Amino acid sequence: MAGSKYTAPDRERRRAALRKLLQGATGAQKTEALHSALESQFGPYSIRTTRRDLVAMAGRPEWVKPVPKNPNAKSLLWAVGRGSVDLTLSPMECMTLTAIFQHADRFGFRSDTEDLAKLRAYASTEVGKKARRDLVAEGRITTGTRFTVLKPGEYKEEHLRVIQEALLDGTLSLDVVYRPRDAGAAETCWYRLKPLALSYQDSNIYLTALVHQEQWPEGLEPTADAPRGKYSSNGPGKTCALMLHRMTEVKTYWQDIPELNAHDVRSVEVQKDLMTIHSDGPIEIELTLSDNLHNRLSENPLAEGQVMVPSAKGWRLTCQIADTQGLRLFLLSNAADIQVVNPRHLRDHVRSVLKQALEIYDSEL
Repeated sequence: MAGSKYTAPDRERRRAALRKLLQGATGAQKTEALHSALESQFGPYSIRTTRRDLVAMAGRPEWVKPVPKNPNAKSLLWAVGRGSVDLTLSPMECMTLTAIFQHADRFGFRSDTEDLAKLRAYASTEVGKKARRDLVAEGRITTGTRFTVLKPGEYKEEHLRVIQEALLDGTLSLDVVYRPRDAGAAETCWYRLKPLALSYQDSNIYLTALVHQEQWPEGLEPTADAPRGKYSSNGPGKTCALMLHRMTEVKTYWQDIPELNAHDVRSVEVQKDLMTIHSDGPIEIELTLSDNLHNRLSENPLAEGQVMVPSAKGWRLTCQIADTQGLRLFLLSNAADIQVVNPRHLRDHVRSVLKQALEIYDSEL
């Protein structure tokens, strides 16, 4: 005899058990069969609770989904959703996952939370089961870069968790005390924000947000036409990108701030808050390359659709690419092997920076 619905285990345990049952099933399952399996784990309680759980979970089709049934059938059928997977990885997949964790460490991702630590340990263990030696401990699975990577900015883990919770909720706003850049004597200011996106970029984490309100120390408010420092507020009603390591206090607030119409965090306008972009889209560039750069860019193209042809000075490369800080750093770091032919403004920029560098190195120490 089924027990009272009030004798049921807590909701999270029930629903976790339901997902696990569906993950292990070879096909769609009846409500009665699932409920019977749950009662064998938790003891008797009302099948109505299980029905409500399944209906609620079907609102997240990545968890559970109803399966079309025969019109004459009395019971619904249920199957696992596309996001409910039982984690079983091959040793080769675990080798890849181990490398992903190592690469993430380098750029400041924190993988020492309980569940991620278990996942990392699982990957290492699975590799060890099939290998004749400890590939992970001996450093035989590793990632690297030829470039100098700056150490990550120090941020508070609880700040990241609060921001993630607000993004997941979708209706909460954030109250943030922040240390703005290039703000004169103002050491901190206060923002009320609509969180829009998190960006893990280079060695730092950035929050893209819509500024609803801001407060500055008395007498230190920016004037309406004053340029704002990068990685600070652009003013109420505008989006900005804020560094987590410059946040001194982060709290959620109940206010549901509406997003801007047709707002796209991947747009060039929003991305300009995150990085230095000098164009509104791809531009046509023409470069002269040495044999060394030709070899490298033949194997690792600068852009999709690039064309390289022999020229009197080596090789001529043409392509379309956005004029970004990253492109300019690439051109400068390879200045001995690459020359910008077009566009003129990009050629003038590289020449100007190289001239400044030569003046510095030609001066007396």
